Amino acid sequence: MKKFTKLLGIVLIIALVMSMGITAAFAEDYSITVTNDNDAMSINGKTYYAYKVFNLTLGDATTTTTGEGDDAVTTTTYGAYAYSIKNTDWAWATLTAEATTDATTKVITTKYGIKLIPSASDPTTYVVDGKTMTEANARALADKLQAVLPGTSNAAGSAVAANEKATISLTAPGYYAVYGVVYPTDPLATEDPVEEVVAAVALTTTDPSADVKPKASVPTLNKKITSVKEGTNTVDGAVLDADGQAAVAKIGSTVSYRIDSVFPNTTGYTDYTFTISDKITSGLDYVTNSFKISYSAGKETTITPTFATDSKSFTFTIPFATLTSYPAGSNIVLTYDCTVNDSALNYDYENNTAQLEYSHSPYDKTTNKTPEKETYVLDINIDVNKVAESASGDKLSGAEFKLYRLTSDGSTKQYYKWDTANKVVTWVDTQAAGDTFTTGSNGKLTQQVRGLDKGDYYLEETKAPTGYNLLAAPAHVVINVVEGTGDNANKVTYSATVDGATSSVENGVVDLVAAQNQNQPVVDATIVNNSGTVLPSTGGIGTTIFYVVGSILVVAAGVLLITKKRMSREG
Repeated sequence: MKKFTKLLGIVLIIALVMSMGITAAFAEDYSITVTNDNDAMSINGKTYYAYKVFNLTLGDATTTTTGEGDDAVTTTTYGAYAYSIKNTDWAWATLTAEATTDATTKVITTKYGIKLIPSASDPTTYVVDGKTMTEANARALADKLQAVLPGTSNAAGSAVAANEKATISLTAPGYYAVYGVVYPTDPLATEDPVEEVVAAVALTTTDPSADVKPKASVPTLNKKITSVKEGTNTVDGAVLDADGQAAVAKIGSTVSYRIDSVFPNTTGYTDYTFTISDKITSGLDYVTNSFKISYSAGKETTITPTFATDSKSFTFTIPFATLTSYPAGSNIVLTYDCTVNDSALNYDYENNTAQLEYSHSPYDKTTNKTPEKETYVLDINIDVNKVAESASGDKLSGAEFKLYRLTSDGSTKQYYKWDTANKVVTWVDTQAAGDTFTTGSNGKLTQQVRGLDKGDYYLEETKAPTGYNLLAAPAHVVINVVEGTGDNANKVTYSATVDGATSSVENGVVDLVAAQNQNQPVVDATIVNNSGTVLPSTGGIGTTIFYVVGSILVVAAGVLLITKKRMSREG
């Protein structure tokens, strides 16, 4: 029994030693870890996939025995490994597209520079020439294979990232292509660039794990409206939302824009395309020399973009020498101004679209584009619906109005005046200098008050229709504009009140996703006129004399009544 126990122990020791040797030769645990260390990007919650492109082929086995008798230990080692691929594998067609084949040796040379040597024992298998399996060649192939991936269910392994890391567990060595996406961390970048992570990774028995970093050449782009100004004064509340997607601006106002991006990772590049483009609709005009750029919170510099012949679009390219002068992820800020012109009177909105074109890979000249970023500028008109205070509600013509607003402290009236020469809205200090608006036979203004923004306005009647009384006080018109949320996030809604009562707004909902159209929003201010005689309320004593006499008569009547009652009791 003792001999059997001793023999069993020796067998177990040998088995343990042999299993350790086998493990060394055939590591069962392989992995690829994707790690992000770029603050401008995030991979958390994103899934990464690894696809095997080449199998690992081991060299000839060599068996050696050490020790004698019961102490003898046999180990097996393998010669140099190589990568191979079968002509039935998923990557074969892309790999050999446009390849050339040597008539004598049957060696295939792919357009990626990788040479494939036919196996002597298996006509379906080709061994990869290690000298041509450079990092650049493998990466170029991985880029092309992205378009023909066999589906995520056929991936060799996958992992979801957490804490900016994703570890893909695999069961076999080989040459793998890794794919996934990177998203911006910039809270202003509301859309995802969905930029692919592409990596070519070798896993061998001696190097069973590898690390991959996402391409930081995933520059993000965001655009927003930062302010609306009349002259040098900022119009409070004109920018409708924190993201600066939309603003309301009167004709002639200056709208300021900001474009944010980041420097890409240019490692491995000898050249890099980084071109920002922007285009606007007809109701906006660029302000000359307003383009400025700053790098990594540095000094702001005036620049001159390249304009199209219509001056409605421009491009700006950052040179490769500049791109390599700043760390990946450093900020790029571009600012410029536009003025709102009278063409904006013809449409429901004006928009401004920015996009970034950037290099896709160090191994080819192809480029990607970020999603378009759009901002919107809106304006509104005021019309009058002049009616009589009667059951018929007759439309009244011949009424004349002036429109004014109050200064911020409420002390001064500013009257609306359309500057015909420059085609912009202006404000003047006297009523006489302001524009006069007259109602026609349909009770509407023959010319609407055009190109306004949100705020408080006053329609002051300066002439009443024939046979009707002049308004005792101006009609107070309040215009509100809000950008929607949730399912209505892309819609802007106008609302208005006239003397506190809700007023209808024609084309009051503007869909920013829909195509630009000629439905200019218009507030319909209904104003009622009374007919008949009105006692004077200003100038001289007016109605005051009637109030005074009436009060005296009431007091006298009271005194007389009390006196009569006392005399009756005394009699």
